[in-house]
Amino acid sequence: MRWSLLAAGVLAAGILCVPVISDAQEPDPGTGQTVAAHGGEIPAENLTLGRMIQEGGAILWIIIGLSVITVMMVIFYFFTVTPAREVPPNLLKRALSQIRAGDLRGAYQMCDGRDELLASVIKSGLKMAGHDRYVIQEAMESEGERGATALWQRISYVNNVGVIAPLLGLLGTVWGMIGAFSTIAYGDAQNRGLAMAFHVSRAMITTAAGLMLAIPAMLAYYYLRGRVIKIIAEVEAQASEVVEALSRGEDT
Repeated sequence: MRWSLLAAGVLAAGILCVPVISDAQEPDPGTGQTVAAHGGEIPAENLTLGRMIQEGGAILWIIIGLSVITVMMVIFYFFTVTPAREVPPNLLKRALSQIRAGDLRGAYQMCDGRDELLASVIKSGLKMAGHDRYVIQEAMESEGERGATALWQRISYVNNVGVIAPLLGLLGTVWGMIGAFSTIAYGDAQNRGLAMAFHVSRAMITTAAGLMLAIPAMLAYYYLRGRVIKIIAEVEAQASEVVEALSRGEDT
């Protein structure tokens, strides 16, 4: 939730600050510099990364801000959404040994202070110890579904970036094309070609930036999705062993 609010704030601030597209820059035959149709000038020089950022406008800055947030999210999820964290290697062994020894209270206390998905699932099953097998299994499945939904929700923010970034790039493209066509309609015929090229360049810059953010974001999402699927599969497999152990204890 904190990440979604931060991203929404950056987008809203950027959209509110989007300036009216400046008139196209055109060359001044006398000075060899590019000047705007209604004032202002930009030196005629090769296109660099800094100039691309400058010409990209406010929409490009929104994409850059969103990319920073996305990098932070991916790094955070890379270290927190892992099978080793959600399914600790020794947790199941310790829980099963205590359950088989009849120390259900000790097993519950061991899982009570932990926030791993497997610990929450085992704890929900221990709460129903003494009931029928299907009651224990249903309680553990319900807790597993809630935990899996939480994991999917966390990584879905990365997927959302992959969907929104191309749309922001498309918005910049449309914005630039509006400026290009308005130049054709209202611009000075002598400098119309260069002015139109400037607006088309701005449109392509934002499109490229949106794709450069969306492609890595989707790759990161698919990688994290594979981790979540692996976590869920391991939790299901280990939870079935706990159900068997609790059911045997009830049968005896």
